[in-house]
Amino acid sequence: FYFDYKDTRRDEYLSTIFWFITIIAFIVLVVGLLLKGIISEWISPNSQNIYIITLITGIGSVYVSFLTRILYNEHKSTSVLKHSLFQMFINHVSSVLFISVFHLGIFGRMSGQGLGYFLNIFTLLKEFSKENLFRLKFIFNKAMASETFMLVLPSIIASFQTVAFVYLDRIFIKHYMGDSSVGVYTLGYMLGQGLSMVYEAISQAILPKVYNDMNENYKKAIDELEYFSYRYYLGLVIITVIIAVLSPVIVSLFSNDNYSEASSVMPLVMAGFMMGGFYKIPSLVLGYHKIVWFYPFLSLFSFGTNALLNWWLIPIYGIIGAAFASFLGLFLYSIVLQVLSFKFFSKKYMLINLFGYTIICIFVTFIFIFGEIK
Repeated sequence: FYFDYKDTRRDEYLSTIFWFITIIAFIVLVVGLLLKGIISEWISPNSQNIYIITLITGIGSVYVSFLTRILYNEHKSTSVLKHSLFQMFINHVSSVLFISVFHLGIFGRMSGQGLGYFLNIFTLLKEFSKENLFRLKFIFNKAMASETFMLVLPSIIASFQTVAFVYLDRIFIKHYMGDSSVGVYTLGYMLGQGLSMVYEAISQAILPKVYNDMNENYKKAIDELEYFSYRYYLGLVIITVIIAVLSPVIVSLFSNDNYSEASSVMPLVMAGFMMGGFYKIPSLVLGYHKIVWFYPFLSLFSFGTNALLNWWLIPIYGIIGAAFASFLGLFLYSIVLQVLSFKFFSKKYMLINLFGYTIICIFVTFIFIFGEIK
């Protein structure tokens, strides 16, 4: 809705969302503090202080995300980079100070991260005031808040489902194979997940331009997005293949011989996150048309399938089975989003995508089967 109000009631809309976030943050903080004894003891005994600082840090990250999104919408990627570097510097320097000098351990690490977020908020607000990007007003438009909440509600539900399912693979691995296998798989998964930083950055950068172009000339914008998508998809494939081939070298740089098996996990994990990058294009178009009602059902279907595959494959194939299940879950999520968006693109786009998805699925399945036979 930002682009609907950008030229007319931008400050009113952003102020409404700011106060809406503040209300939710206050409720989360109060409930979190009331339940701190139960939750912190369940996570780890005698960890209330860490729990509180983590809760506050999480709230700070929400405000940073909100303000950073505005910068992206205003085509200020350079400012985003500047603020990100500032936050990262404060985060790491203060964390090292708290841990090494004051011996605060995990509490010091989370304190440094929180300090980075809150100092970044002040620098962001200073720039917003200077550049006249957003002037906070004491106003709350119920209609704006309601329509925004209803639009993002399916995504919120889908996010909760994702959190519920995302660590099931490690739970199954621990149950069937033990803690050491969890460590090996987690290393391969985290290294492979690095690809997501690439497509998340691209998605954040192109969204405001695409939405602005669609508002001005929809047909031309769709044609340009379609042309861009071919190069974007090809780029992700090339990056994925290169990193997958180099996975033994990458794993050896970040670990020792005990974790060498993580290199066999990385290619399949990379393929899964590549599919995650593919669905950024259709989700962008569907978001413009405010077609978001299906996300909870799609998340339940794709990540539920992933969970069932983990239960089936891990006892047979171990961590390779978990990586393949992860790929299939993201593949299903991605291809369904593509199919839902086909009506907004040309027939050529549909045929190329269906062909590409088929080839990728066959190729990755072949790698999985061949790797197990080998």
